[in-house]
Amino acid sequence: MTRKNVLGIIVSIGTFVILLMVMGIISTFSHGFYCDEIDLDLVRTGLEETIDLKDSDYEMQFSPKKAHFAGFELFLVNQPEDNEGTLFLTVLDENGNQVDDVSVDLSKVVAETWYRVGVNVSLKKEKIYTLKFSAMDCVTVPSLQKIGDAYLGDETITGNLLIGYAYADSTFTFQNKVLIAMFLFAIWLLVCSRCIAKERIYKASVHLCMVVFLTALLAWNYMYNSMDSQNTSFGEFQSDSEAYVTGVIAAEQNGIWPEMGLGYGLASYSNTLSDYTDENWLKNYSKTECAIIVNSNDYARNYALIGNYILFENGEIYRIINVSDDGTSIIILLDANKILSPYSHGDISKAIYCDSNQDQMASIQSEKVNVYKSSYGLQGKVFRYLARYLGGGMGAIQSLHLICSISTAFIFVIIVILIAYKFNKVFAGVYLVTFWLSPWVVNFARNLYWIEFTWFIPMVIGLFCALKIDDRKCRLASYIVAFIAILGKCLCGYEYISVIMMGLISFLLVDWVKAIYVKDRVKAFLLFRTIIIIGIAALAGFMIAICLHASIRGDGNVMEGIQRIFAEDILRRTSGADMNEFASAFWPSFNASVWDTYRQYFHFYTEIITGVAGNLFPLLCIIPLCIFGYEVRTKRVNVELVAMYVVFFITTISWFCLAKGHSFIHTHMNYVLWYFGFIQISFYVIINKIISVIRK
Repeated sequence: MTRKNVLGIIVSIGTFVILLMVMGIISTFSHGFYCDEIDLDLVRTGLEETIDLKDSDYEMQFSPKKAHFAGFELFLVNQPEDNEGTLFLTVLDENGNQVDDVSVDLSKVVAETWYRVGVNVSLKKEKIYTLKFSAMDCVTVPSLQKIGDAYLGDETITGNLLIGYAYADSTFTFQNKVLIAMFLFAIWLLVCSRCIAKERIYKASVHLCMVVFLTALLAWNYMYNSMDSQNTSFGEFQSDSEAYVTGVIAAEQNGIWPEMGLGYGLASYSNTLSDYTDENWLKNYSKTECAIIVNSNDYARNYALIGNYILFENGEIYRIINVSDDGTSIIILLDANKILSPYSHGDISKAIYCDSNQDQMASIQSEKVNVYKSSYGLQGKVFRYLARYLGGGMGAIQSLHLICSISTAFIFVIIVILIAYKFNKVFAGVYLVTFWLSPWVVNFARNLYWIEFTWFIPMVIGLFCALKIDDRKCRLASYIVAFIAILGKCLCGYEYISVIMMGLISFLLVDWVKAIYVKDRVKAFLLFRTIIIIGIAALAGFMIAICLHASIRGDGNVMEGIQRIFAEDILRRTSGADMNEFASAFWPSFNASVWDTYRQYFHFYTEIITGVAGNLFPLLCIIPLCIFGYEVRTKRVNVELVAMYVVFFITTISWFCLAKGHSFIHTHMNYVLWYFGFIQISFYVIINKIISVIRK
């Protein structure tokens, strides 16, 4: 390697590190001036004396609680409209050194309203600073307003000043930064590869660059649905299923999990309180009347009764004089001659329902956990553990979404690369575009319950095994990994398991059919044996997952647990269940035929991929059959493509047939099964024929 190449690599590394620091560590890009303003109408009763700046300056201490501190919101009194002069805000560090000095032209400030003042330097989170106010050359010297302790912001350390603290938002979220860093890393690899002389290292760098770039490309779309504005269901897709994971995370953060989990990993979690804050409500307190608002549920309906009382955190108690319930929230009107607020009456979650004799009955906040017993819930256990280190709240959920998106994208990229090696780049390109632009694949990709990447890991294993079929070590490794992959998938849920297991052996089946057609008996026997062994490994993983689940379901009795799983879960999803043992909502799925079920999925109500209308799906299925018919007639049939078309079709409909009960009532989600290879092979057959015609 020449000195010039070494220098190029060093410069590229330095540039890459600087970009990462700017994006991540330094987090240079931020915007806005956001402040949780104190509602002035709600704090009138908490106002105390004013601070006159005419005689002396005023000092207070504060500490920023978040990054990107932007400034202050001031509330001045004794400030006439025609006032002139300057108000100085000086920020000092812990050692008394001046950090910033901001001047405010008083002729522009309106009295008794919020006035925004930005700082010129970056103040560090959790550091203690002193803020000094001084006035100069004023016609009328303004005053600062003092306020009670209950109204002070968390940032205030000393001084009872009515003041707001503002922050800028980071332009890029943590998730944005991770994906952008992946793009930058891919570009850096490409640049570095140009400076590498050794062919082997050069190719490895290019391949790694391609993997990282394509993974980031797919993951970005899986996180933000940036390629399909018609995919309006993306934001809330399967949020009810995902709630079994987020519910466990929330329950643990509130200290009631895993004790209530009974060994399961999934559960729904509900709380009687949500944070109602908008133009009419402030943290569940009404801004216009003496009322509070809580979630509508049986718990609240049991205690929020006219004539009962509510005891607030500050010790005040008021009688309930009216209750209105719209099915989503309950508004409780109280007998008081003033407006209540979180500043004066405390955290609403600490209020208590009292009966008509003012005897305490129950907390206004209650929590409920419903354990999901139809699955072992491995994903809930894993994500609950990861959430502990991701900060909690929506930030943790978004980071978990990112993990799922990147994992799914990476598995798809591996499939694309293996197909390029085994078949050709055109077929690989079809897979890539389909995985990138399918609204169904995109919707499932980041979901924390479905964890889509676990569906396709077996397909990666089967593809690898088919590609390395002559290598005994690779076959053995495939058996072991297939067992682990199916075990992991089943511990997360049994949905689509027939399709996933077929995906494991689909490419091996195609090669087996091809070997039989060309009369290669040795390879045909090897493939047949491999299919049987890898299938047994998959079934073993499935059975062990059932046993682990059953040990919990049967309270330690595995056989009893298996009987419950079979009677309560498997029969409901398949056929043969006793209709008397299930709600009437399930009856149509029991009565429907397999043909009725299948016909529903022949008509797409979404686009197949972005830009290809769903009503073209029947045509997409039929055109390859016409091509095959023509090739049979001209005796130029491609047996491999025909076998692939048939195998992937059987792969998809296996779930429609075996899990008829599930498929009949889950048309809002099961269309994704067509993307286990059938749509890809249908597109490829058509594209491949067009290319061959053009070449001729």
